[in-house]
Amino acid sequence: MKDAIYHIQSKNVLDKLSQWLTPSIVIHEVVWTLNELIGRQSTLLYVKALLSHRKMNIIPLSRQDISWSIGKIAEEALSLARYNDKIILSIAKRKNTPLVSFDNQLLSQASKEGIAIINPYLT
Repeated sequence: MKDAIYHIQSKNVLDKLSQWLTPSIVIHEVVWTLNELIGRQSTLLYVKALLSHRKMNIIPLSRQDISWSIGKIAEEALSLARYNDKIILSIAKRKNTPLVSFDNQLLSQASKEGIAIINPYLT
């Protein structure tokens, strides 16, 4: 994804990490987004390469993640459009792992939840 706006920053951050704990929902988001940007065949090749990367560790959703996320959405009176973000936060919290994202809103939510962040804008 060399044309992506954050390609170089992403690569630099990911290269520094020993493993990528990736919520399964993030893989789904990648598939949907890339399909719109680069088409079916390129998306399939990219995701296949991503899945075979030695650092990739996909974390499945749990019942606890879904429950926590729905609870937070109700508590904060948020749109269900925030569901994926809450799932990502729940997994980071459950796995006690820092969150890396170029989404400032997600980083802010993580900080409010006591989740450590790796801010790619500062690395």
